[in-house]
Amino acid sequence: MKNKWENANFLITAKKCIDSFLYISKNVLELSNLDLRERTDKLRQIFYINLVNVLDEFYNTPTKKKGIKQNDKIIDRIYYERNKKSAHKDDDYKARIYNTLEEEIQDKKNELLHVKKLCSEVLPDIITIDFVPHDKELFRLVNRLNATLETDANKIKYPNSTFHSYQLSEEGKHVFKEFDTEEQDRRTAKMFRYDYDKVIERYPLQSIDDIKTMSDQEKQRYATIVDNGINSYEGLQNRQDFCIKTNALFDLNMWCKADKQKFEQIEKLKKIGFLDAFEIPHLEILKDAETLEKVISVLSNSNK
Repeated sequence: MKNKWENANFLITAKKCIDSFLYISKNVLELSNLDLRERTDKLRQIFYINLVNVLDEFYNTPTKKKGIKQNDKIIDRIYYERNKKSAHKDDDYKARIYNTLEEEIQDKKNELLHVKKLCSEVLPDIITIDFVPHDKELFRLVNRLNATLETDANKIKYPNSTFHSYQLSEEGKHVFKEFDTEEQDRRTAKMFRYDYDKVIERYPLQSIDDIKTMSDQEKQRYATIVDNGINSYEGLQNRQDFCIKTNALFDLNMWCKADKQKFEQIEKLKKIGFLDAFEIPHLEILKDAETLEKVISVLSNSNK
């Protein structure tokens, strides 16, 4: 039997497919130069394979699986999509017809929430389903964001972020040797009574699947990393992924959920122009009295 956080990983992976559909729906004109049919077909494949992974964990015998498929049309359709289209390319597959992408999105939301409800026994009680209109890759395409510009954006957003020389590559340690913080970091380690050498030798966990083959001793050599993300939606996705990995690796039970009021506030500030797509504030627009009043109004209402 899988760990509950492994099952949560399947469910949240499926949820992020809906997030991508939501982003495509909002930005279809900006993405018109891409093959959206191929991309959405891939999202459907990932969505149904992961939903069935959760279902198979709960309905784990042929009898149980047959029973739920006979008595639940939604579950029967999910298995149909996985078996006839996502896992195979059957000639007799009959696709559902949707009038709009929004109609399909709502249908998939219903399917996912239905699976979460039915399979609650094999899922952590603490998890929430927070849909956000974001796709990491497509966002970067739409906003012409390459690796260099993303690094620059983060430097602007987080000018006082903590830096340690052990975060650098071996080449970086040589090139930027004047920024060597090892002596200071060793003093900090001694102050807080942890082993500096053991901390910096940890390996970042790439996938929750890697945990299955690890011994307890090997698990102690790994660490989980969380990136803030280019915007608040990605930040939520990253934190939830971080929680899943950390909980599975260290047998914990933490979670991060959406603050919908803050998301609404951020969207309003973007519409005004105070925040850009990367959520970097543009203070120069506050020189306009009318704009300043709008920003103050949004920020004031968020505190009520």
